[in-house]
Amino acid sequence: MGRELGGAKAGWGRGVVLVAMLLLVAVGCQRPDPVKDLKDRVTKYWQLKQSKSWPEVYDRFVDPNVKGQLSKEAFLKRRFLAFDIFSFEVGDIKEEGDKATVAVANEVNFPLKTPTGEMQFIKKQVTTNDTWVRRDGAWYVELKE
Repeated sequence: MGRELGGAKAGWGRGVVLVAMLLLVAVGCQRPDPVKDLKDRVTKYWQLKQSKSWPEVYDRFVDPNVKGQLSKEAFLKRRFLAFDIFSFEVGDIKEEGDKATVAVANEVNFPLKTPTGEMQFIKKQVTTNDTWVRRDGAWYVELKE
């Protein structure tokens, strides 16, 4: 009777080891998300846009090639009257080499001038398609100023 219990325990132990090995193989075979780094940067960029942290947006996320043609002062001046972003969600990412297009659904407060010259704000859901470029391994938003 003792042998039967020992055999059952050994069989159970081998089963646990087999399941553990299969789990390790399954986890090890999963491919990392190729756009995770980009998605993380896009999310941080939009968080900064939402909080209107424009100096940090310029310093950390604007394409270095654009910075040569767009001073920080000019960048900040254009964002002085930026509309409010209530919420956003990073959607479809299409990466092609060192360039990517990222769709971001966002709810914003659009300023609208009435015929009388009065400013009104309209809450609206829009999708923004940003172009991102990879420079020296880091992703930057490519602005069209």
